[in-house]
Amino acid sequence: MKHAHSLQEGIHVSDAAQSPIAEESIISLDRRVSSQDGSAKSVWRLHDGNLVESLSFDLNPESFGTVEGAVGGAAPVRTPRGHTVCVSSQAGCNVGCRFCATGLQPMKRNLTAEEIVEQVHRTRRIEERTTPTRVIFAGMGEPLLNPDEVLRAVTLFEQDAEVEHVSVSTIGVVPALQRLTREAPSVDLFISLHATTDEVRTRLIPLNKAYPIAEVLRAGADFATAHGRMVDISYLLFGGVNDFDEDADRLAALLDPELFRVQLLLWNDVPGLPFSRIEDEVARRFSARLVDGGVSTYITPSKARDIDAGCGQMITEEAKKHRVERAQGALLPLV
Repeated sequence: MKHAHSLQEGIHVSDAAQSPIAEESIISLDRRVSSQDGSAKSVWRLHDGNLVESLSFDLNPESFGTVEGAVGGAAPVRTPRGHTVCVSSQAGCNVGCRFCATGLQPMKRNLTAEEIVEQVHRTRRIEERTTPTRVIFAGMGEPLLNPDEVLRAVTLFEQDAEVEHVSVSTIGVVPALQRLTREAPSVDLFISLHATTDEVRTRLIPLNKAYPIAEVLRAGADFATAHGRMVDISYLLFGGVNDFDEDADRLAALLDPELFRVQLLLWNDVPGLPFSRIEDEVARRFSARLVDGGVSTYITPSKARDIDAGCGQMITEEAKKHRVERAQGALLPLV
């Protein structure tokens, strides 16, 4: 695996001094790293010295993995396209998901709405973007553990002509999810499930003890029903943990196909964590079984893996030296 401090040819690193943006801001560009796949990670320094990361990338239909299924299975999904910025809502994270690098970094504080919004504005100016941007809250932190500022940021984005769409990705903090249903009808909702039984999900996501699968899916169904829009269930596939045919069958049985569809993702390597990235063929087999079970499914590509900015890989350089020690303390008998 390649890291930002040992980049291969084709990956460009820049710092604030090299940035074309020099004006004062509530956040400053500490460094910027470009991936071979065209995406770019920005590391932002907040006024108090804390660092957070965001990722900028472009999506098109060809970016997504092939989903196969029997004739008569679930309908295909129209996948998103266009410029996207994945923003952070917290410096660090206290959720402690066992597969996530950000969870190895102690929580420092919540970001303000202005700090969240500025990640998008600064990215657009650096990249000289002229077309509208899609925003997804899926960077560092759990958005619904910072509900006041995230909801305020959503309102600011809704009033921003440069932003065309906002999505929120959450592991399912039920009270805040219910509030999102009431106060943010325009957002798209992604729920990170990652398991089909509470036993496995609790070992992956300790907060499942407080908000088990049935409660999270009930809150998700309420969102979908209230706004007449399907909720995406994010499901990270881990080799030998949650990628069996039985898991696909249970997942299909858990979900109302009128309310939910499934976004499959392949886990991105994080040094020291006890998981393995699956082969693409496993994801295709799993997706086909879901489609045959009547659940619309798509496979989202892994972006920026070579610069430690893929899903679950975001952690600031200052925290990396503590990563392995903390990771070893979180090892579970999962694989």
